[in-house]
Amino acid sequence: MPRFPHPALIVLCLAWLLPGLIGHAPWKGGDASNFIRFLALWQHGEWLMPGAAMEAFPPLYSWVAAVTAWLSSPLLALHDGARLASGLFIALALFYTARAAEALFGEDHRWPAALAVLGSVGLLLRGHEMNAYTAQLAGVAMVLDGLARLPKETGSARTLSAGLRSAGTLSAGLIVMLLATGLIGPLALVLLAAVLPVFSPVYRTPLTRRGLVWGLVTAILLGLAWIALLWFQHEPLIPALQIQRWPFGAQTAYTSKPFYVIGLLPWFLWPTWPLAAWALYRTRRPWREAPTFMPLGVLLTLFMVFSISISSGEDKLLALVAPAAVLASAGVMTLRRGAAYAFLWFGVMLFGFLAIVFWVYWSAHDLAMPARLARRLIKLGVEDVGDFRILPTILGVIATMVWVIFVARQKRTPLRPLLVWSAGITFVWTLLLALFLEIFDPRLSYVEVSQVLTNVVPPNACINARGVYSQPRVLLAYQSGRELRTAPSAMCDWLLVQSKRDKPDKSLATRWVFNKQMRRQGDREDYFLLYARRH
Repeated sequence: MPRFPHPALIVLCLAWLLPGLIGHAPWKGGDASNFIRFLALWQHGEWLMPGAAMEAFPPLYSWVAAVTAWLSSPLLALHDGARLASGLFIALALFYTARAAEALFGEDHRWPAALAVLGSVGLLLRGHEMNAYTAQLAGVAMVLDGLARLPKETGSARTLSAGLRSAGTLSAGLIVMLLATGLIGPLALVLLAAVLPVFSPVYRTPLTRRGLVWGLVTAILLGLAWIALLWFQHEPLIPALQIQRWPFGAQTAYTSKPFYVIGLLPWFLWPTWPLAAWALYRTRRPWREAPTFMPLGVLLTLFMVFSISISSGEDKLLALVAPAAVLASAGVMTLRRGAAYAFLWFGVMLFGFLAIVFWVYWSAHDLAMPARLARRLIKLGVEDVGDFRILPTILGVIATMVWVIFVARQKRTPLRPLLVWSAGITFVWTLLLALFLEIFDPRLSYVEVSQVLTNVVPPNACINARGVYSQPRVLLAYQSGRELRTAPSAMCDWLLVQSKRDKPDKSLATRWVFNKQMRRQGDREDYFLLYARRH
């Protein structure tokens, strides 16, 4: 197979990573929840359990976010700098997934594995927001690399140092998972690694078993040290280790549907799972000796663990991307010509169609054509319809031209279908943000409500927050620089009420004067009503 220029592929990885990480306020949902935990560490020094007052979570992501925010503070806003932690963990996942595929299948499979990670549909949005599960993904990739290299490096001339290095990668990956998302995931992989010699002959050599024991024992000792630290600091262990997310640690009745993740995987792991399935089909006979056995074991173990989780969020499925990508790297290099062409043209047509849709919506917003679609946008609460925007248009044209030229210049190689797919998903994400980021931001964040508070409420004044949910309350305080107090006894000159109604509460008229009604663009359910104290 001809060698692809590494700089071009590195540029593709950066083009996937950077758009969406910076340039917008914390968005409602997971992005905001993780940012609030980070603020608990950044502002209040909650280093062991950030956000314990709201929803405690292991601290690794917030630790790294604090470092990236501090390093980027001269150039980026605090939330943008903190969000760079997701980019760092995704980059680590790419690196170690590629190394694992190289150790298992050879050097030619390094970039296919990395591209399979980038091409996974489920990673696209979750990988560009503040998300602690990106750290779990990096940890799983490190575990894969450590397990993949142990049988090879313990049999080399540099047996001791190479074996220790692989064992260190294995133990580091398990600890990253523990500090990122809790105990159950890494514990399941410890059990899997412990039984690997029983099922796979390549892990039965004395040196490989010794390296495996070193890695597991080191991880267990470090994990026990972390639990002991939490214990001596009187931190509650169940939320610190996220045991409440599993049936045996839940405080409420177990109501989740088991194996619901089966319905999510077909789109979340597209197109890695068909390529992985093809790789397994080709190695179906000598399955215990084949390199596919170990990543398949990691994939199935995590799948079963996540299937019994009470938490119904899709974020945890990010951990499945790494083992699926390793398997997919073996499948993409052996695709038959017909399947390869079908995969290639499906990607070209899909992303070409999405690009046309995005440009039609751009035309409706910036040019008010077609008029019917423009009127629809106005009904949805989109502002400034008909105002032509120069910079987003230029960026969108550049992204479209680069993608068209890239697809046209691709030569016939086994990697071409996956390369075109990964470039296509990068292109549509970049085009979407280039054309519509400034439209999405006020609809997905509380930035406009915060701006009103900044303009109306004096800098040194405090605001009583009544019925304001914890997430908007913390974000409004951060973005406006105004103190929002929840204690009923707080004596502030301003009152902020979150309500489903857009009209002032008449019962407050004796003490408060209605000042302003605010809401996020397009949100017709949550209103923020601002009152001034009657003197």
